[in-house]
Parts: sequence; structure tokens; C-alpha cells
Amino acid sequence: MGIVVRQSLKAGVGSYLGVLVGVINQMYVSTEFLSVEQYALSRILFENSLLFASFAHLGTPFIVDRYFSLFRNDEEKHGGILSFLLMLPLVGVVLFALVYWLFTPLIVGYFSKNSALLVDYHFLVLPLTVFWIYITVLDAYCRNNSRIAVPMFIREVYLRVANVVLVIIFGIGWVSFDWMLYLIIAAYGFAVVLFIIYIGILGKGYWRWPDRTILTRPLFKQMLGYGSFTVLGALGVNVILFIDRTMLAGERDLVNAGIFIVASYMASVIEIPRKALAQISIPILTQHLRNEDFGQLEHMNRKTALHLLLSGGLVFLLIWVNIDDIFFLLPKSNVYSEGKYVVLFLLITKLFDMAAGLNTEIILYSKYYRMATWIIIFTALLGFFLNLWLISSYGFIGAAIATSFTTLIYSLLRMGYINYRFGISPYSPQSIQVLAVFGAVFLLSYLVPEHPQTPLIAMVRIVIKTGAVCGLLGFYVWKWKISEEVNGLIDTILARFK
Repeated sequence: MGIVVRQSLKAGVGSYLGVLVGVINQMYVSTEFLSVEQYALSRILFENSLLFASFAHLGTPFIVDRYFSLFRNDEEKHGGILSFLLMLPLVGVVLFALVYWLFTPLIVGYFSKNSALLVDYHFLVLPLTVFWIYITVLDAYCRNNSRIAVPMFIREVYLRVANVVLVIIFGIGWVSFDWMLYLIIAAYGFAVVLFIIYIGILGKGYWRWPDRTILTRPLFKQMLGYGSFTVLGALGVNVILFIDRTMLAGERDLVNAGIFIVASYMASVIEIPRKALAQISIPILTQHLRNEDFGQLEHMNRKTALHLLLSGGLVFLLIWVNIDDIFFLLPKSNVYSEGKYVVLFLLITKLFDMAAGLNTEIILYSKYYRMATWIIIFTALLGFFLNLWLISSYGFIGAAIATSFTTLIYSLLRMGYINYRFGISPYSPQSIQVLAVFGAVFLLSYLVPEHPQTPLIAMVRIVIKTGAVCGLLGFYVWKWKISEEVNGLIDTILARFK
């Protein structure tokens, strides 16, 4: 666990730097310089490219994670697996482009009534999808070479900084909206170039034909079968994550979609610790599964779940106790503040999901990985029909309810299956202590007096409440000795002031 914590903290620096840039961009720069419709359009293009890339890459990133150990050998240039990883997605790109072209009339028809602006730019999702495919594939290759910091910097910092700069350039009138979108897509293409350069600097750019003594025909079929099946799961996950805002644009309009996107972005900040921790945990987790060491697997999962509950709970508190002031400081706050309770619904379910630990990864990298896909497909279909029903009646609030309920069911199904197969539970007595601490800190944070809102007062209140929440939470966690790792970190910090 010590290795996991150290590596995740290192990657977390890049993640939270990216979050800072992302918050500045999504909460202030984009909402200031883009109309609500333009903002929603730019996000839907980006998020749909993630959705399409999740199946167009043919499961290549999952193939890397599962089979890279068979090829790992620097002297043999990793058996030429890098060349294989670059060639396989090309097939998916061609198939995706063909399918998208065939469905273009349906896409245009769906959005033309309520979101005509999206019809004018929907084709941009094609190059963006291609670039995302190779970003995820090269990122997986770096991860399996034990390098996560720089790839995370490229994904989380560079791309967001580029987006901020280009939106500002549009806002001051240097480029048109069309050219802003074109340049943003070019920035994603350059990210692929940066990955290739970085892999070359590491000395891992092994450009050779795959070793057929390793990549035999039976293994090739096995890899394709695994990738094809897991791609259904990846597609399902992205449907769960992104279908709501696309359906809002089609069923309602881009304004409803924009309100929901801003609110969901606020809530998504809670998941950043999980992303960093999961990335570095996958190699260790797969080793425990391969060795059938379920005792160590449960120990690791409980530790992970506890730290995710701590970090996620802290972010939950910081967002919700400051929610009114955060919305007050947003450009176009009278519009975006309508999504306040969207934030609450999503925060609650995301925190519950984080507290379940690495349930997704445990199923996905075990011999029962097919069950992960069936669970995801079921919940994706559930989410689609719930969104279709609730959006028509309740707009973005309906989308929030549908997404929250779907996420809750998804988490419970995974948790129940893991308990059934491995006898593993993510919870420990410390989990109850953490919830008690959160409740106490949440109530105490409301002792800060209310004042008439002005930008200065709102910022002061955010600083005071943030300091109070962090201080109180840190004190209670340290005093109750909930986590050895957190206590050790706090003791180290305190020792420097003695």
C-alpha cells in the first residue's frame, strides 16, 4: 500500500493542478467568454468523442493492462507490442468512421429541432475521437512501463491549459468560434505527438514488428476476444457518464445541457483521487488476482476504499458547504445556479461509489471480467431509459435523478457480486468513524455567519469554510487514528513546526 500511496500522491499533484486549470476554464473562462449554448456544444463534442473512442479503440488499452506482462522485456523491445498497439486501433477508426457516416442523417434529425447549433459542428467529433483513441492507448503503454506522472500532466494539464488559452483568444476576438474549435482539436492531435516524444525519451519507443513467438495465433485471438468484450463495458461506462447531456440537448436544448454540464463538472472533482489511485493500483491488483491471494486483495481494497472515502468526503464537504458562494461567483450565475441540486445528487452517489473501493477493477481484471461487462450493459440501458423518461418531464433535474439512480444500482451490483465471488467487502469499522467525522464537520461548518452576498464576502466565506473543514477533518481523523498513512503524514507535518 505504501507504493500505491506514494505513486498516487505523485500523480495526484498533476491531477489537482489539472483540476485547478479545469476549474478556471470550465467555471470561469468558458462560462465568461462562451454563451451557454456554445459552452454546451464544445463539451458535448468532447464528451461524445470519449464515448465513441471507448469502442473505436477495440479494447486496446485493456489489452495492454492485461497482457503487457507477457511481452515485458526491454532487451527484446517488449516483443514489439507497441507496434501492435498502434496498428490495432486503426481498424476501429475505419469502422467507426463508416458507422458514423451511415448514421449522420439520424444524428442531424435528432438535434435539428432543439439544438441546431450542434448540427453545424457534429462532424468535428471524428478527428477528436481518433486523437482520443491514441491518447488512451499511449497512456496505457506508459502506465505499464511504470510512468504515470508525465502522461497525466499531458492529459490533465496541457490539454486544459490549451483549452483555456484558445477560449480566451476567442473571447477577445482574435479568432472565430469555428477556428477556436479547430485549434482545440489540433491541440489534442499535438498531445498524441507529445506522448510519442515522451516514450522516445524514456527509451521505450520500440518500433519493431510483433514477436510471433509471443503473439501467437491463439494469444492473438484471446486478446481480440478480451478486447472486444471489454469494449462493451467501456462503452457502457461512457454511456452512463455522458448520455444524459447529449439527450438533454436532443430532448430539451443546449441551455439545459449547459446547466447540467457545469453542475456535473463540479461534482466530478470528487472522483480525481480515485482516478489516480486506481491507475497505480491496477498492476498490484492484477498480481493478487493472478496469485489468488484474496486476503491481500481484501486488505488492499479496504485500505483503498477508506482513503477514497476520506479524500472524496473532504471534496464533498468543500463543495457543498460553499455551493451558494461558488455559484454566486460564476459568470451567468443566474442561469448556472439552477443546477445546484444536480450537484448534490451527483456528489452523494459518487461518494458512495468511491467508498466501495476498486470494485470495478477487481471484476474487470479477474477471470470473471465478463460479468463486469454485463453489469455495465444493464446499467447503461437502465440509464438510457430513465433519462428518456425523466428528462422529458423534469429536464436537467430528471437527468440528475436518472444518473444518480443508475450509478447507485451500478455500484451495488458490483459490490454484491464481489462479495459473492471473493467474500470481499470494502468496508471496515473505520468507515463508520469517517462518516461520523464528516457529519460533525458538516454541521460545524454552518456556524460561519451569513452575510449579504458580494464577490468579496463570497470569497472570504469560501476561504473561512474551507479552512474550517480541512482543519476540523484533519484533527478528527488524526485524533481517532482512522488511517495510519494519514496520521503519519500529519505527524510529519507537525514535526516540522516543532
